Amino acid sequence: MTNAYDGTGANSPQWWPSRYGADDELGSANELTAERTLAALSIPKQGRVLQLGQMLTDQSPGYGQRFFKQVILAHETAMPICPEGSRLTCFEESVTTTFQIGSHLDLLGHIGIDGRFYNGIHYTDFYTPTKLLKFGPETVPSWVTRGVCLDIAGLMGVEMLEPTFEVTPQHLEQACDRQSVEVRAGDALLIHTGWGALWNVDAKRFTSAEPGPGWDAAHWITDRHVSLVGADTWGVEVFPTVDPLRVFVAHQHWLTETGTYIAENVNTAELARGGHSEFLYMMSPIRAQGSTGSMIAPVAIV
Repeated sequence: MTNAYDGTGANSPQWWPSRYGADDELGSANELTAERTLAALSIPKQGRVLQLGQMLTDQSPGYGQRFFKQVILAHETAMPICPEGSRLTCFEESVTTTFQIGSHLDLLGHIGIDGRFYNGIHYTDFYTPTKLLKFGPETVPSWVTRGVCLDIAGLMGVEMLEPTFEVTPQHLEQACDRQSVEVRAGDALLIHTGWGALWNVDAKRFTSAEPGPGWDAAHWITDRHVSLVGADTWGVEVFPTVDPLRVFVAHQHWLTETGTYIAENVNTAELARGGHSEFLYMMSPIRAQGSTGSMIAPVAIV
């Protein structure tokens, strides 16, 4: 059976093969067609580039044990490498981190259901201690596509949604009507909750909970065959859930069942503030082999 995952892990009916075929490994990246890219290039009217990436520092909030640590190497106090020639002087950084922090893309090898990942592939078929043999950033194309930002905070008349506020299909429909925009196949769909205002301001509050789409809204989104879903929160979906046994089930539906990529910690504030409902979305994953995610610096061109 296809599209049958019910959020109960191993007790669910079989949810594979994927809607893109039993051998597919790209998931919703299949929606990134040349025709949609060309159409998206005609969207910008102002030529303004909006940075959608959040600033990453060693104080940035990281869910669980995620962290970012940078050390600047001074090479014996910026020792010139060529002291008798050009007197080249340099600094460089050494970084210890996970790609699952800051503005980043969740890939299809990140989340599974009872040991099985996208298209029902068991982790024993692609996991090694140093890299994944499938689903790494090197297998994913760049995004040059239509972007849509649905301002749910604005819909509710607030600057920031309350923690654990569940976005429903009705909210998404109402936001589309209010903003005179529709969500189409291939789109990069971003959801503005206002939660991103806490980024690098209150890490404890930011990671303790988050508003976002619930189970029904997650399906509303995938019914439209978007290429990506993102938000200004650390996990995109609502957390915690009313049922503690159904934690991160939207992640399972998006990544594992339907192969829909997730962009977390996207800075949607300027999009919402400027009323930019439709834009050209551009993003490219890091070309790191076999990783579970990728840091990103997405941009919107309006």
